[in-house]
Amino acid sequence: MSHECSIVEDLLPLYKTKGLQADTTEFVEQHLATCKHCQQLAATKLSSNQNLSMKSTLTFFHLVFIVLSFMFALNSSLLGEHKSFVALYALFGCLTYLFYKNIWIVFAISSIPVFVWAIINNFSNPLYIHGVSFMDISALIIGASYIALLHTIFALLGSAFAIILRRF
Repeated sequence: MSHECSIVEDLLPLYKTKGLQADTTEFVEQHLATCKHCQQLAATKLSSNQNLSMKSTLTFFHLVFIVLSFMFALNSSLLGEHKSFVALYALFGCLTYLFYKNIWIVFAISSIPVFVWAIINNFSNPLYIHGVSFMDISALIIGASYIALLHTIFALLGSAFAIILRRF
């Protein structure tokens, strides 16, 4: 097994999902054309479902960050007039970006749980729901969207700080 074999072995999951640049794909295909060991390895790796992409798996850490987001949403709704959620969500966004290095994950983890919590928390609030009508439900959804957007803005500001921090 050569040095190239270990490189190709590391690249096979990305090769399978077409996640490589054209030059790297060409390198892998040229190596696979000449190396029997890597051909067998590719056949077993390409046929197994062990190497799912990170986007299609839900890891323990995803759950931890989602639970943290729910806890921050709960905390900010219980604090009422206190604005500590600003610092909490900025810190949360910074840590989430440093961990995942993906702004879309920061957006999803900081907005979706808050949106869900805002709907659950305000479903029995007479300010939003008087009965079960389209207007009441739409007011609830608009209010939950506003709250989620507000929290997400602070998380994105925290992730912007993380991006700047990573540059230095």
